[in-house]
Amino acid sequence: MSFELRITSRAEADIVAAFEWYEARSPGLGVAFVRCVDAAIETIQRSPTIFRPRVGDFRLATTARFPYGVYFLVNERTNLVSVRRVLHFARNRETYLRRA
Repeated sequence: MSFELRITSRAEADIVAAFEWYEARSPGLGVAFVRCVDAAIETIQRSPTIFRPRVGDFRLATTARFPYGVYFLVNERTNLVSVRRVLHFARNRETYLRRA
């Protein structure tokens, strides 16, 4: 069963900020980052319940190659997945998720 996917503006802003940071370090690295995030989000959309809740109801999918986590909520009743934040693992996730 496929879930409807929504990506919040905060998650989009997280992705853009990380893209710009990586791209400034090495041209093309930002694009590689976005591809890894896209792959994680595709997996989330196909099978969100394979990820267990980590912080309250927030579930976490990690990205390949980059130290980032995609934090999302699942509503199985409405088949909706909401990607709330994309955060570097060095960030205090509880602080950022309270603002999600």
